[in-house]
Amino acid sequence: MGLVYLTGSSGAGKTAVGGVLRGRGFLVYDVDGDGLARWVADATGVEVSMPAYRGEAWFAEHTYRVPVETVRRIAGEVGDRVGFVCGTVGNDGEIWELFDAVVSLSVDAETLRQRLVGRGAFGSEAAELERVLAWHSRVDEDNEGYGAVLVDATGPVEQVADRVLAALERDGRCSGLGEVV
Repeated sequence: MGLVYLTGSSGAGKTAVGGVLRGRGFLVYDVDGDGLARWVADATGVEVSMPAYRGEAWFAEHTYRVPVETVRRIAGEVGDRVGFVCGTVGNDGEIWELFDAVVSLSVDAETLRQRLVGRGAFGSEAAELERVLAWHSRVDEDNEGYGAVLVDATGPVEQVADRVLAALERDGRCSGLGEVV
């Protein structure tokens, strides 16, 4: 059993897969939906609100972060069960080691483009879309290099959730995935 970080680029399906896993009885926390992450000004460490207009200069000076204490609190809440934190943040290097396993959802660039444009949220505006696609071009390699298990996130969300659980069972770092408490 353990705490799993379900990550990947914006639009890969983290929230949707998290919803399926929650529906199956797993403990699931969403970085965005549950308000776990905060935008922080890099120069001062002060929490800030994301402005309506955010160009490259703004992103270069701010990082979306989940506090280490938040991940530790969640790990305590999960205890000996299996729990998932779904999202992607800029301080992965600080929190990655607090998870028993990391799964990175992987999609091709065209699927990602279609998902982002179709959802009308972060990443759907032209400049953000190009920014996300540029990041996406290296996310699988980066995450796998840090030890994440890559899971194909194309296809129906129920199948993707099945792939996530199967990958974790094969990986061996989380057990008892068929025995949701």
